[in-house]
Amino acid sequence: MNFLDAVRDAVRDADPGSGVHFLSPGRPEVFLSYDRFLRTSALLGRKLPEDRVVVIAADDQLPTLQAFFAALWAGGRPLILPSPRALGGEEAFRRHIERTLAMFPPGQAVLALQEGLTETEFPDPVVMLPREADRYDALDFLPAAAGPGGDAVAFLQATSASTGDSKLLAVSHANVCANLRALYVSLHAGHDDRVVSWLPLFHDMGLVGMGLLSFFHAWPLYMMKPTDFIVRPHLWAQALSTYRGTITAAPNFGYDHAHRAVDPGELEGCDLSALRCAVIGAEPIRLTTMAGFHRAYTPYGLRDGSLIPSYGMAESTLASSMWTPGETPRYVVVDPVGLESGASLRLLGEGLLGEEPPAGPGIPVFSVGRALDGLTVTLIDEESRPVEAEGVLGEIILRGTSVALGRLDPATGSPEPFPEGLPTGDLGFWHRDELFVLERRKHVIIRQGRNHLATLLEEQVSRILDHPAHEIIVFEADIHDPASDITALVEHDGGAHELTAHQARQLRLLDLPVDVVLFARRRVIPRTTSGKKRYHTTRQRLSDGSLKAERTLRTLLEPTAPHGPSHRE
Repeated sequence: MNFLDAVRDAVRDADPGSGVHFLSPGRPEVFLSYDRFLRTSALLGRKLPEDRVVVIAADDQLPTLQAFFAALWAGGRPLILPSPRALGGEEAFRRHIERTLAMFPPGQAVLALQEGLTETEFPDPVVMLPREADRYDALDFLPAAAGPGGDAVAFLQATSASTGDSKLLAVSHANVCANLRALYVSLHAGHDDRVVSWLPLFHDMGLVGMGLLSFFHAWPLYMMKPTDFIVRPHLWAQALSTYRGTITAAPNFGYDHAHRAVDPGELEGCDLSALRCAVIGAEPIRLTTMAGFHRAYTPYGLRDGSLIPSYGMAESTLASSMWTPGETPRYVVVDPVGLESGASLRLLGEGLLGEEPPAGPGIPVFSVGRALDGLTVTLIDEESRPVEAEGVLGEIILRGTSVALGRLDPATGSPEPFPEGLPTGDLGFWHRDELFVLERRKHVIIRQGRNHLATLLEEQVSRILDHPAHEIIVFEADIHDPASDITALVEHDGGAHELTAHQARQLRLLDLPVDVVLFARRRVIPRTTSGKKRYHTTRQRLSDGSLKAERTLRTLLEPTAPHGPSHRE
């Protein structure tokens, strides 16, 4: 099956009014029916060389999606790059384009560049992408897809690089079709669903989980720019209300931002009663975020069972497992002491979203349900032995039709296949035959033979400092020195730069005591383009002195006394 042929068939059977709506504050909505969109992208595809990698550098969803589908029509392999804002500005954007093009042998890649995005001139071939819909012409007919389907590469996806340099994944036509069919089943979807998204298209959740999913099932798709959501997060809820959105998705950060940065007055008249599935994933799922969002939006019609914890990664195309829509999300409370792969966890309690959380020091971890159709999830211990008992921690292994072909070798243009049974690097456990995900293995701090999960420590520090966990990163100052400082970096601190004696004492009484707290007034935690914290990069920047924090405090000394040189702008 060729993905493009599957989309074409779905569009032929769809309501003629179904298509993509591009939303922008203060500007008229732009609508393209799926039929018109596909005929437009097919004509654009005739301007591309056949059978090439098409590197897409754009800032708006319309030219990005047009170029993506144009590459498919040309039998190529599209790769969407992060926007200038996501990369830190125009100069970083230019360098990223150059590095990406240099990965491929001469003549194997073509650049599709949005007009006006950069003044840099790149060597041919370059195809310019207008921003406005009325500057794209369309074919008079809908052609058959070019190129093979099945196990042939459909598109390339850059991994989020939370633990190192980004890699290119090769996703086949069979992979993406399998994952999109499985998502339809897991979402309990139907013909009348409507998707609302602000997610970036360079990330798998935005591209596959919102964009391609809508095309594949010919659902109406309403797209906002990520920057519009960041600046005015209430626009997400307003769009869901206005367009009666039934499906949306975001990482934990999005739901946190949508309830912390929105004033109730901005939600006046909102009605979220149509929303069936608000999928949350891509990063650790926090009870404080889930409860805060649930509490803030329940008065506006949000259903108890509409928040859907999920687990996935680009290596499995997108989703791997998902909570059941319509059922209130469930979590268990994990004792953070003595977490060892292959060892039994101590569960301190459990609860349902909306209930008063259990008191005590444990960390809530949400169920992400069961594996999607066509995928198998297993766990192994440190010796690669199967972990089958409930409540025992192990590394998550994936098998199945959605597992991508492998990481691309740009020199050959071929993917290096993943092993049978893809090691995810994530630690999880079973409870009630459901999967619970704790942490990436590489975000585990090992001290005196014991494992401590970074995200769980961040939750504890968050409680002590009364500061959002997504603005805190906890790491070892030197992974090669078992006596190095356990450091907590706190951003958006508001200029207080102080610890009370009580807070300092609590930080010292943690199972893994925090030695140093760095305070920064602005966003300084290195993150991937999808928003995940980069622990390795944070440690490097602390070591070379480039970490831009205004104040360094040691918990062993008086709370306001600095220790050593502060890192300044």
